[in-house]
Amino acid sequence: MDNFEKKFVMEMFLDSDSISTVNRLIVATTDVIVENIESISIFTELLNKEHFQTVRDIEICGASPSPPIQKKRQKVNIEHTVLNYSDSEYFDIFKMRRGTVQALINYLREFDKTAGTTVTLDKKVHVFLWLLTSDSSFSEIAILFGLHKSTVAYIFHEIASLLAEQRHNFISWPSVEEQHITRIKVNSRYKFPNCVGFIDACRFKVGSKRNKKDEPEVIMLQAVCDESLAFIDVHVSDIGVTKKSKVFRESWLCQELKNLIDFDNHLLGDSEYKLKKNLITPFNSEEVLTPEEMKFNDRHWKARSYIGLAFELLKDKFRKLSHIDINKPDAVQTLLYAACVLHNFIILQEGCPNLKEEPITCDDGVTIDSDIVKTADEKRQFLCNYVNYIDSA
Repeated sequence: MDNFEKKFVMEMFLDSDSISTVNRLIVATTDVIVENIESISIFTELLNKEHFQTVRDIEICGASPSPPIQKKRQKVNIEHTVLNYSDSEYFDIFKMRRGTVQALINYLREFDKTAGTTVTLDKKVHVFLWLLTSDSSFSEIAILFGLHKSTVAYIFHEIASLLAEQRHNFISWPSVEEQHITRIKVNSRYKFPNCVGFIDACRFKVGSKRNKKDEPEVIMLQAVCDESLAFIDVHVSDIGVTKKSKVFRESWLCQELKNLIDFDNHLLGDSEYKLKKNLITPFNSEEVLTPEEMKFNDRHWKARSYIGLAFELLKDKFRKLSHIDINKPDAVQTLLYAACVLHNFIILQEGCPNLKEEPITCDDGVTIDSDIVKTADEKRQFLCNYVNYIDSA
């Protein structure tokens, strides 16, 4: 060590006015550099943790993950990777059987106007389903499938629109004969007569997940289902509407209900709906109820559970709906309609494992004389008396 180095080292440890200001600056700069290196190390570790799910998804598809800072697109070969999953792996990701997805692709092929483009319809459908059934972002799926983020976004909205356009082919009001089957099955299972459907509305959060300052808005999906949990009518509200009664008033069903259902028959809805001749709600629990009215409400609640199960099935399969990170109202409505179409398509192909088939053990129901029972209140009271009579017989 020469004289200059010795002097420099001594000055660092001596509290003397002779210490050079330059030397102090060098020491301070060295400290800052060390702190920055430590910060970068911590940041890299956090980045690895944040991208763990993305890296795991890439590994599942047979691609080797790259370090987060040097992340490159990892292409997924649909023909040789996704389609080679075991049946259980495939179902875990796409929430439906392989044959159901193939049937969907074959059906959409007739309506696909982009045939011959770089990205095949098979790949588009798998991209769309992976997004719909998971919490993955467009960026994560872009890496997974070797596509640009903008391409993934376009595919997502393209397939959603294609499905939504088919909603009248898969979501339609049942015929008189189909309503008759629902009446028999519901009455056999719950001893509640003349039900041809069940109505409710489900709330979904809408808005950016990234902007934590803004509270998400709400959009409501009103749906009617039958005893198979398939939707027979759906209506999506405007963003911001939160009352079921308002959603119902604005729907096509409200205007056409009396033309769709005979006087004997009815839908079941909760107390947020207004009692109608063809939409039976429970007795108001805020009032003092008789034992007969309480039994009616209990039976009404059990029978109405079909629509709750249908919404649970929809949300469990399509996790993207838990918080719809889309800004355009039209695109949000399109996505909800597409999800409902897909819900019915799966039931059509696979049935509904959530419901077990039960033998029919009772007759069709009861005939209501419209000359005697004329109002909605009178009809509900008649049904209440009938339910209690059947239980005591």
